[in-house]
This record gives sequence, structure tokens and C-alpha cells, in this order.
Amino acid sequence: MYLTEKRWQDIKTNNKLANDDFVYAVKTTMIFCKPSCNAKLPNKENVSIYRDYHEAIDNGYRPCKKCNPTGQLLEDEEWVLQIKNFVHRYYHLNLTLDEICNQCHGSKFHLSRLFKQVTQQTIMQYLHEIRIEKSIALLNENIMTVEDISRKVGYKTTSHYIKIFKQFYFMTPLQFRKRRERDRNLI
Repeated sequence: MYLTEKRWQDIKTNNKLANDDFVYAVKTTMIFCKPSCNAKLPNKENVSIYRDYHEAIDNGYRPCKKCNPTGQLLEDEEWVLQIKNFVHRYYHLNLTLDEICNQCHGSKFHLSRLFKQVTQQTIMQYLHEIRIEKSIALLNENIMTVEDISRKVGYKTTSHYIKIFKQFYFMTPLQFRKRRERDRNLI
């Protein structure tokens, strides 16, 4: 099936009458929805059309949590996994809690509570953990500056990156790098 102008209008206007005609999938999030879904409107070029949800699942897409196009109940752990996968894939972008929750098709309050309940940490703590983990690998390569690393892993400012890094390692990224170099030289 193709994304016709009529189908695009059905998606844009959340047309409930089109729910039995097709589902649409979003390539960037790997999620599929009913046309009536009131989640954030995706970019048109990222949309694929399928006859039914079985076809979307066969192509590797997961059902939207917001509109529940399969009619099946979704487990909390599955939703948390979806959030984690999104964070892993897009940690380097300027992600906010609102953006993460919109892309995972849930309310900020519900997803925050659910994520904390399942993982014992907030979504933003998890995002920082992933960013710091990725920055450690870059610090160990000793090629990029701390400023470049901070931008590469998704922080707007170097000072914010340093502040978060210190919360994890009780030292600055530069101190961490120097300590690693010193430790390597001792071996």
C-alpha cells in the first residue's frame, strides 16, 4: 500500500473512519498507529502504510502505546524497553523528557512513573547514564576535546556535561582522562 494524499489527510486529521482501512508506521521510531492516533504527527517522508497491524509487525514495527492498534494490552516492561531503545538510538540528540515521551507515544507523567517503578531510576537519569557511558569510550580514545565529546553525546553545553560527569565519577572528564593515561603508563 502507498501513502496517498487521502491517507495522509486521514492521519493528519485523526480520522477514526479510516482505522479499519490501514495502519501507518513511522520509520524513525519503528512504531505503528491507527490513523486516529493523536500522537505527534510524524514527518510524511517517514511514514509507511500497511493493510493491517499484522503486516506492520511482520515488517519489524511495534504497536503504539497511545492508540493501541492491535487492541492487546501491553506490558510495562515492554514500554520501558521501548523507551530504553529510543534513548540508545538518539542519545546524541538534544532530547527532552517531553520529546522522549512523545516519540514513545505516552504521557510524560505516566511514562516517568512507570519507568521509575520498573528501573528504579528516572528517564533522564537513564539518558545521562547512556551519554556518560558513551563519553567514556571517547575520552579513552584521547582524540577529541572534552568540548567536542560533550556535543557528540548530546549535551548543549560543556559545563552541563562536566556537571553530570562529576555526579557519576566524582571528577571532571579531563581529570578522568589524565588518570586513565597515568594508569596506562604504569602498566
